[in-house]
Amino acid sequence: MIQRNYLEDNADLRFNIDHFIHWNEIVPVREKGFKDAKTYAEKNDPAYEMAPATVEDAMDLYQSVFEQFAEIAGKEVAGAAISMDKTGLKYSNGKVTFPPELMKLVDLIAQTGMIGYAVDRKYGGLAFPFAAQSVIQELLSRADTTFSIVIGCFNLAEVVNRFGDEEMKAKYLPRMTSGEMIGAMALTEPDYGSDLPHIRTSARKNEDGTFTIEGTKRFITHGCGVGDRPAAILTLARSTGQGAKGLSFFLVESNDIWVDRIEEKIGLHTSPTCEIVYDNSKAYLIGEEGKGLVKYAMDMMNGARLGIAIQSVGLATAALEEAKKYASEREQFGKKIQEIMPVARSLDDMDATLQAMRALTYRTSEIVDLLEGNSALLEEHGVDEKAIRKDEKVAKWDKLARIMTPVSKYFCSEKANLIAYDSLSIFGGSGYTEEYSIAKLYRDARITTIYEGTSNLQVVAAIGGVTEGCREGSVLDAYLNEIMVTVTEDSYKSILEKYRKKLYATVPVYKELDKDVKEAYAKEMVDFFAHLYTLMLLAEQYQIAKSKNLADFVSMKEKAFQTYKITAIREMESAKKTLELLATP
Repeated sequence: MIQRNYLEDNADLRFNIDHFIHWNEIVPVREKGFKDAKTYAEKNDPAYEMAPATVEDAMDLYQSVFEQFAEIAGKEVAGAAISMDKTGLKYSNGKVTFPPELMKLVDLIAQTGMIGYAVDRKYGGLAFPFAAQSVIQELLSRADTTFSIVIGCFNLAEVVNRFGDEEMKAKYLPRMTSGEMIGAMALTEPDYGSDLPHIRTSARKNEDGTFTIEGTKRFITHGCGVGDRPAAILTLARSTGQGAKGLSFFLVESNDIWVDRIEEKIGLHTSPTCEIVYDNSKAYLIGEEGKGLVKYAMDMMNGARLGIAIQSVGLATAALEEAKKYASEREQFGKKIQEIMPVARSLDDMDATLQAMRALTYRTSEIVDLLEGNSALLEEHGVDEKAIRKDEKVAKWDKLARIMTPVSKYFCSEKANLIAYDSLSIFGGSGYTEEYSIAKLYRDARITTIYEGTSNLQVVAAIGGVTEGCREGSVLDAYLNEIMVTVTEDSYKSILEKYRKKLYATVPVYKELDKDVKEAYAKEMVDFFAHLYTLMLLAEQYQIAKSKNLADFVSMKEKAFQTYKITAIREMESAKKTLELLATP
């Protein structure tokens, strides 16, 4: 893997951090009016010493943490990634052994105090908003996807932070933010993958208020813990009745389950995918009984899906950088292969697509931040849950998050696989060997379209919001108008408006299709929207660079828009034509 500071060498990531993310809107709501800073000023509690009192304070803190992760990821993690991948995991008698380099890296980040970046400061975390968390996840994912998963699993503590009672939070969160205990989520069963309402793992309530769980879960990342660090396994189990309403959410310690085996996978060789058995395992209820799936597990899954979108950006960045490096060094026909036009075009296409992916993920992170932040502010002022959902701001961001989260996961994971594929092709025959890092990246990329809900399931999750929203007067329509206001360049604006009209005109065509046909071809409708929306975001980024007189970024963003425009129009026209053909008798 290429080893260098992953922030200094990534101009587009820096542009998103410095110019694209609306920190002035995110930070005040996520900091609840800078409540923690006020607590520190009043009580001098060391837990809140790093709490920002202004947006500027927050940005200084974020930049400092980003820089540390950029160094650790780009040098320490990247330097060990191939060795860890070749060593892999070992399973014996219920125990999983990890590469020693991985455990050293976990120790290194734990020692910095930055491992719990998603969790409240009260429990030792950094309380970063999603947008800032996304930067960290991208940096780590570029260095080694499996290691980014490790650190991400520690931050499953955030689920306990949000839904656990005070006793549970006091017991588990300090252990997770210090790196003493990792998190795992256990939803899938051997016979039930995404069909969660029908899972069979059962929970029986005990006289002392705890529960006892019986059953088996499969594909549980870090269900074994990591090294000698146990896992807090967030478990979905049936405690009452049938269907989704009979499911509750529990915390089970990995010391109380048996790891029956780990999967041998195509990629992610140092990420343990466990089959775990609950046999009279002690469990603690999280939140209210009966809301395990509809509230807690779905919330956790939505966060995980956005995480996979960001992971895809990091992985695609690594693949593209490997391809650029090889193309700049490899000679054929008397010149560097980067000078051969089909290779040059491929590199440009990948770079533009990657910029579109990054813009999408950071804007989606921002939307989720505004949803969570505004909801938390209202809750802080004693507003009940039902009234919070009806609040105008919350309703807006909730509707957009429900669309953009599955679209981001779908779009970015699919494009990451395409970039890994095209990057490997630039290596020619050498890319099909294990001599270069691209082989590992190609293998690791494949899972992104599968776990936390396959691409088909993301389409199912997004299609309703897309078809309802792509019409005049909707929340989505108003939001797209907000983006279009920022685009003042006539040539950009005319293209976007032209295809926006085509998108809106295609929705009624799609809705008139037979039910089975609509379900089969929902992908085309989501593709149409995703490519138009990402093209809009690139246009917005170009206008930002131009309005701030950022000459280098103007050039970069103009090239990205003009290059990606060809890809986007091709995909939009293809989707439109396919749906029109289906509607033709």
